[in-house]
Amino acid sequence: MSDNDPGPHSMIYAQVEPERIADVNWIMEGYEHLAMVSTVDGTSGLIKFYATPDTYFDTLDIIENMPFKVDVIDNMENGVYHRLWQIQTAGKGLL
Repeated sequence: MSDNDPGPHSMIYAQVEPERIADVNWIMEGYEHLAMVSTVDGTSGLIKFYATPDTYFDTLDIIENMPFKVDVIDNMENGVYHRLWQIQTAGKGLL
């Protein structure tokens, strides 16, 4: 799998401050049909984005430009997640 190919799976796990979950949902609602957002664990702020192979990288671009800290998770196996990278854009972005 290359850097330009999301592969057959286009689900993106991320973690935000729990009080930012609603903000993520609100931002993604503005991008209709790009990705759906679901809360995995509201207490810890763990969320997932349901994208498609066609919208995967656009969704990552939006996540990278959120106006608050977002940790993108590499993979989620048996309830254990591994951080891929941390995006910190406080003060700039979409809001």
